[in-house]
This record gives sequence, C-alpha cells and structure tokens, in this order.
Amino acid sequence: MPAYNTVAIVIRRLNYGETDKILTLYSRDRGRISAIAKGARKAISRMSGSTELLTCTRFQLATGKSLEIVTQTEIKESFTDLRQDIQRLAHGLYFADLIDHVVADHDPNPVLYDLLLSGLYILQRVTPPELAARWFDIQLLQDLGYAPDLANCAVCREFLPGHFAHDEEFALSASLGGAICPRHAHPARNADHSALDYEGLTLLQTLQRFGPDNGHLTAQLPTPSARALNQTRLALRRYLRFRIERELKSLEFLDSLGYVA
Repeated sequence: MPAYNTVAIVIRRLNYGETDKILTLYSRDRGRISAIAKGARKAISRMSGSTELLTCTRFQLATGKSLEIVTQTEIKESFTDLRQDIQRLAHGLYFADLIDHVVADHDPNPVLYDLLLSGLYILQRVTPPELAARWFDIQLLQDLGYAPDLANCAVCREFLPGHFAHDEEFALSASLGGAICPRHAHPARNADHSALDYEGLTLLQTLQRFGPDNGHLTAQLPTPSARALNQTRLALRRYLRFRIERELKSLEFLDSLGYVA
C-alpha cells in the first residue's frame, strides 16, 4: 500500500470496534481525509493522544480502499490550554465542525487550514472565547467568498457607520449579503434583519479587518460589551446558516453547556 506523510488537525473522531478510531483529518496539502487508527483506543497505544480531537499531528498514512490507515503519528501541537477550559474546548469543536461542513474530501484549501490552525491558537489566548468565535466566523465567510458587506448599506449604499448616531439601530441581512443602515433596518418586523447597534456593527468591521496573518491579532482585538457579543453571535449564526444551509451539532453542545458560539 502506498504511504505518505501529512500534517493534519483532527476535526472529527468516531470510536470503532473495541480499540479503533475512525478519524476525519484536515490537512493543508491534502484537504479532508478519512482514516482509521487501529488500536488507538488502547491505553498503551502510542497513537492515543495524537489522534484526539483538535490535535495537530504529523501522520504517516497508508492508502486503503475506503479509509486511509494511520501507521505512525507525531504530535505537533496538542492545544493543551483548550483542553483545560470546557468553554474554549467547546468553541474549538465548533470551529472543527464548521470546517467539516464547508470542505470536500481531498480538496486542499491552504487558506482554510491556516485559518483553523490560527483560530485554535487565538482561542487559547482571547477572553472571552466568544470573541475568537466571532472572528473565526467572519474570516471563514470571507475565505469562502460569502463575506458580508459591512462598509455600505445593502439597500441604499450609504457608508457605514457614517454619520448615524451611536444610539441608532443597524441590521445584518443574510439574503442581501450585508449590513443595513438605520433608515432601512427593521429587525422587529423583518426576520432577515438581525439587529446590530453601533458597537455591534463596528465590532464586526474590526473583526473582518484582522486576518489570520496579523501577528498582533490578540493584542488588537477590542473588548466588546456583552450586548455587542450577543448581537453579533445571533447575526452571524443566522448569516452562516443561510450561507452553508446546514445546522451544526456543535451549537447544540455549546447551548447545552450554557455557552454560546
């Protein structure tokens, strides 16, 4: 069987049989890969830790009929700080779930891989973790070509936030693909209009501006109010649902913990 090496992040894991794991891996050079790690659930297995969710690992894989076969592993980054905080871990699983839903098998996308890797590093350092999630959401949309236009009103093209007062209400429209100025925002009677106040809109604009290649990203991120975080969470959740046309199971897990993403 031909073998090859690749560095990948474990984005999904399924226990199989008595001792095996079926893994979904996301690699920079090979895209999404399905593989079986035989014996990885044994306590004495050298592959136990390297095949855990959200671990970045160098894999040696043998080509199989339906699944690649893991033959050797070496941990590159275990993201230990994520595993010590249930809120950060839950958000990391949300990142992995999102990636799993927007990529195809064996279709590499280095930009998305770099975003996931950067997102996990940032998630370890940013407080609150929800802020890292909002950054990840909007950068993912940008990389997929679905970025909302936050600079101009989707209805009248007015510059935003422009001259509007800080107490006026904006909105984000999934169907129109962007933000809406206070003159045309009607979140109370239009289900497609997700309410954003002045801070919520400018928070999204800031998060959209800082890409994963920004070396000082964590120091430059703002400290938003709870209201702005809540508004941007609801707005981007609705926007993502409209664009990827799927519900994410990881959101149910987050909601069940009382945390949000």
